[in-house]
Amino acid sequence: MRRLLVVLSLVASTAFQQAQPPTFRTGTNLVQVDAIVDDRDGQPVSDLTLEDFELLDDGRPMTLRSVRLLGSSRTETGETFAPIRTVDDEQREASRDDVRVFAILLDDYHVARMHEQRVLAPLRTFIESLPPSDLVGVYGLFDSINDAHLTRDRGPALQTLAGFYGRKGDYTPKYPVEEEHLKLPMQIEQIRLDIARNALSGLATHLGGLKEGRKTLVFVSEGFALDMSDLLDITTAANRMNVAIYPVDPRGLTVGGSRMGMGPAFLISPEEVLRQFALDTGGDAIVQTNDFKGALARIVRDSSAYYLLAYESPHPDDGKFHKITVHVKRPRLTVKARSGYLAFKNPERTTTTTAAEPVPEQVTAALASLTASLRPDADEPAERRHLIPDAESEHPKELVQMPTLAVAQGRFVGPPAPRREFPRTGTLVARAKIDGQPEMTSRLMARDGRVLTELPVTTADGLAEVRFALPTLGQGDYVLELTARANGRTSQQYIAFRVLR
Repeated sequence: MRRLLVVLSLVASTAFQQAQPPTFRTGTNLVQVDAIVDDRDGQPVSDLTLEDFELLDDGRPMTLRSVRLLGSSRTETGETFAPIRTVDDEQREASRDDVRVFAILLDDYHVARMHEQRVLAPLRTFIESLPPSDLVGVYGLFDSINDAHLTRDRGPALQTLAGFYGRKGDYTPKYPVEEEHLKLPMQIEQIRLDIARNALSGLATHLGGLKEGRKTLVFVSEGFALDMSDLLDITTAANRMNVAIYPVDPRGLTVGGSRMGMGPAFLISPEEVLRQFALDTGGDAIVQTNDFKGALARIVRDSSAYYLLAYESPHPDDGKFHKITVHVKRPRLTVKARSGYLAFKNPERTTTTTAAEPVPEQVTAALASLTASLRPDADEPAERRHLIPDAESEHPKELVQMPTLAVAQGRFVGPPAPRREFPRTGTLVARAKIDGQPEMTSRLMARDGRVLTELPVTTADGLAEVRFALPTLGQGDYVLELTARANGRTSQQYIAFRVLR
């Protein structure tokens, strides 16, 4: 039986995916706190040492183990940065101490139509003003937070921002899942609230897995009423991950919110919820202001120089909230830090996990071949656009990249890149030349060897074909397994490919 010859073409559409829960290190009670210190002119102070700080945990003085000055105000453009194409690239670059991380979450469910127009230009200026070393990503409520949104290429962030518009009170489906929302008209607002809450908590958790220092999350929303328990869930997720939330209310100057009663409990008004997000996480609430440009500029300043304070918690594994107060001994300085933290419970710190199954050798070999093919050239730009589709073309045109690999993705500007990485906009088609009438099967596998799905195979005229749409496939590396069986013999081929945004 001949070796299978694979012709591959790929793309997928986006889909929101909840963040994976963070992995906590067992056996440590270390608490890390971001502290921003400004002088009386509002400028960051960057020459403090451990002896200049005093930290109280529930009013009790703590001994600081370390104080590190972090942040970046670099603006030089001469340095060449590594490309960011996958979540692994994203995490590697974000973990650098000299790299700042900014994420913008657009809550279209809780922004009235046309109100977004007040913040689009200031947010665009904010993104464009960031130094080239910084990472920035713009997320919608249905974007996968497991994708590599954070890049140094401002183009994708600006493109997502340009497509943002408020949908508060507008239930016209924009995504397929929203067709199901219409079947529950009495619950649709609660569904939208749950989606927004989960997106905010999930994004904070995702950012926390990228680096230990300060991460900035700009949340564009007019807010929503919450009870204290739900509010604490969100701020706890952000606090544990050292994520500072900066809510931006696009309404500008309005009449302020108020607390309202609701049975034995009470809901906190939308404006107060936004303020509490900022207060509890060490951010600033950009509410009741029309100076969005100035307020967003302060976000960059806050991250330009901040201190990461570490100390041993005196409350191991009690699962309770503890108040933090940070002071500096030098006069006429102001300090901004998160208000407290929720200690881990004992099960969170001691839960064991089963050993991972070994990755099959064929999958490892396929991924190694993919990695070699994607290694950047010395003269390659950091954020390269490999394939640029021509939107006017409705019919795919096959462009051969390698003897065993081709891409059907419409017409493109410029020559195709000789790499197995493809944008997420279409259908995957894999074909294999076969002898006779073998029994054909196919499986799509994750990079760790897990089988994601069985794929149907059709055969005709000496070719076996696998064709399927990819509406939920996230950005990352995958392996396609093709198997042919006939006359007691089996032939298999594994080919790895990468899905881009």
